[in-house]
Amino acid sequence: DVKTFPPQKMQQRGSCLAVLVALLAVGHSYAFAPAVGRLPALGLRGSAANRCVSLRMSAPTGAKLTFTQEMRNKAMSLHTFSQAPKEGKMKDQNANTVVAEWQTTKEDFMQFLVDSRTVYEALEAAVQKPGLTTFVDTGLERVEPLNRDIKYLQDKYQLSVPATTPEATQYADFLLNLAEKNAPAFVCHFYNFYFAHTAGGRMIGAKVMDETFGGYLFEFYQWEGDVKETLTEVKGRIDALSASWTREQKDAALDATAETFTKSGQLLRTLVGKARERAVAMVNKVQTKGGKIVKVPEAAYSQRKSPWDL
Repeated sequence: DVKTFPPQKMQQRGSCLAVLVALLAVGHSYAFAPAVGRLPALGLRGSAANRCVSLRMSAPTGAKLTFTQEMRNKAMSLHTFSQAPKEGKMKDQNANTVVAEWQTTKEDFMQFLVDSRTVYEALEAAVQKPGLTTFVDTGLERVEPLNRDIKYLQDKYQLSVPATTPEATQYADFLLNLAEKNAPAFVCHFYNFYFAHTAGGRMIGAKVMDETFGGYLFEFYQWEGDVKETLTEVKGRIDALSASWTREQKDAALDATAETFTKSGQLLRTLVGKARERAVAMVNKVQTKGGKIVKVPEAAYSQRKSPWDL
């Protein structure tokens, strides 16, 4: 019953690790997005990972940029050099950018899906507000696929559904409030959160699905039809809406980009940070005597691992 990655599912032309994998790389200690150029083997059939090519949305030299092109350029400027050698402008802060070191468990992934669902629920509710209804039924909605994936993990692995983390709840509340008070800034969050998931998010998900779930393809990473065409259509909606904004409103929206990285990146921390934090806690509890290790506590993961993790 294992789904694999058919070539047509991975034809999105996006910067392989663009936007989403940089969410944690802007001046924070948990900057661990994967680096472009040293992408780990994902085990995708048909070399799907190798077909993820860079998307150039910038207008020709001298031409006026659309607002979505401006948002992309702003986002790329916050990428590190390793994530985007040609366009990244931030220095890598630490070794957390190495995706190969990620050790996501099934429980970690369940938490990530639950947190993601909370944020997507807020996004889908927010676009019902006046002035934002152009983003209703875009084809990028993720709540229903996430519901099915969470149910799958419950049934297949008998995992319980955890409570949403405070970070995800806070981000969801923030988005609902922002949609009412500052539509341009909300659109910046909408753009970066949704578009990042179709690019770097899929590459991160592929690693987890390949290594932790034997290649099972979760619905969270599937869309109806050609997602590239859907993204193009949504960009058109954003550009049409932003055409009536003043330059000041557009600049204010662009200034929200770093905040989208910070808040969105806190969700990704579940996939990476817990494993690293568990390792640190383990080291801190090692008992020594006379300069020699006398006792090493059993890892929390070993204590709670299930039969399928053997």
